Amino acid sequence: MARRVNLDAMIPREDFEIKEEETAIDLFKDFPITHLAPESPYLKLLRKPDFQRETNHWSPDQVATFIASFLDNEVIPSLILWKSPGFIFVLDGGHRLSALRAWITDDYGDRSISLDFYGNEISKDQKQIAARTRKLIEERVGRYTTLKGLLGSKKQGIETKRANTLFTRSLTLQWVQGSADVAETSFFKINSQGTPLDDVETMLIRNRRKPIAIGARAILRSGTGNAYWSAFEETKKAAVEELAKKLYTSFFEPEVDMPLKTLDVPLGGSVSPVDALSLLIEYLTISGTTHVNGARPIDKYENDSDGEETRRVLRVALSIIEKMTGNSHGSLGLHPAVYFYNEKGKYSRFLFLGMASLIAEKLRNNDDGYFKKFTYARKNLERFLIDNKSLIGILLQNMGKGNRVSKMRDLFAFLISDSADRLVTPEEAIAHLGLRGRIIDVNTAQLGPTRFSDEDKSQIFISKALINAITCNVCGGKLDPHKSVSYDHIKRVREGGLGNPANGDLVHPFCNTGVKN
Repeated sequence: MARRVNLDAMIPREDFEIKEEETAIDLFKDFPITHLAPESPYLKLLRKPDFQRETNHWSPDQVATFIASFLDNEVIPSLILWKSPGFIFVLDGGHRLSALRAWITDDYGDRSISLDFYGNEISKDQKQIAARTRKLIEERVGRYTTLKGLLGSKKQGIETKRANTLFTRSLTLQWVQGSADVAETSFFKINSQGTPLDDVETMLIRNRRKPIAIGARAILRSGTGNAYWSAFEETKKAAVEELAKKLYTSFFEPEVDMPLKTLDVPLGGSVSPVDALSLLIEYLTISGTTHVNGARPIDKYENDSDGEETRRVLRVALSIIEKMTGNSHGSLGLHPAVYFYNEKGKYSRFLFLGMASLIAEKLRNNDDGYFKKFTYARKNLERFLIDNKSLIGILLQNMGKGNRVSKMRDLFAFLISDSADRLVTPEEAIAHLGLRGRIIDVNTAQLGPTRFSDEDKSQIFISKALINAITCNVCGGKLDPHKSVSYDHIKRVREGGLGNPANGDLVHPFCNTGVKN
């Protein structure tokens, strides 16, 4: 997966329809780089639509190439702007202007503007990409302050030539004129060309005031960044941000690098914006429903004007996550590397969403006894998952995309039902899912390169590490002590057991409080 530069803090967002006092702004004909200078009045008026996707779709190479193209007088597409009563909105060209402002401020997602935007919470991955971008730009172009200092210099060379272009070149402009509705329609037409909006982005924009959209965006940025929930009153804003932070931590921490060298992997995989948003929308759709017969899609919710429904959706989402992981008494402490990652260390959203769907249903129906049934089957269930990671991957590839979550939910339900006193065979699982075929053991020992890829290294680590992972003395399942563990008295306190290491053991929280006791 390509790593992208986060420039989202460079241009703030605003609602198209916000009622502001009319500002006298002429429809200027071009856009020089001075409009992005810190004290420029134009910069203070510049906005992105509040529904615009995050400005994080360019790689370090694309950012560096664009800045070089600007300085070398190469052809650059026109910006498309719209003037509201109080602001200047960028309908097309947000990445271009954000890249230039990032260059001016030396902030590629990791310095003062971005830190302030994200409440001083910048991920390790974002910092690494920013550092890589900065290094690449300094090698290809140089710092903005360096070129600015060369302005008017008599020195010969490409840097001086670029310095002289810096303040003489302007980006060309087009203006959309009309109402906020006209501007929004124009935005969609513009963004159906070039680099079009993907399905998730389009869905979020069209449903941007629905609680699932607000909640997903809040979780993705851990309650920081652009506050899509800013219209809510203060106590509800604070509640949304607090819940979002807790969910972000549960989903996406810790960040891990490939190849894997730890089993402490995040419950929700990578925090890459598009993949993570898609996962969160599906998860909130599953967890947020109050319907017995299936999940309520995002567009079936009313717009959330006061924050109450967004807060409810996030609270329910957190209750399901806390059943899956964490140290609350009812936590099953599911080990992500066992349940939600394949043999090569790649995350499977379908396994996660399948399990989340099953747990959500049982919690919604107050079926507490089901989790004891899960505990009795857990050892053999996990043995199946560990031994058949590659098979599950093949099964997923042979399912329609729309059926994968429900099929994984059915697989977990089947394993829980039939694994209490025996190991389910792969053939039984295949038959239960309604698939046909036979299992072929392909020996690849004589094929491939002589060096280990990152995926190979991850596979070697996972296979060895899971064998030696700590197990729960109550159910025999794997423990994830980084996220979820309970310290158990082997001999109960009521029976005279003492609180010393000789009488202690590590178990799942639910095994300690919901099964043993």
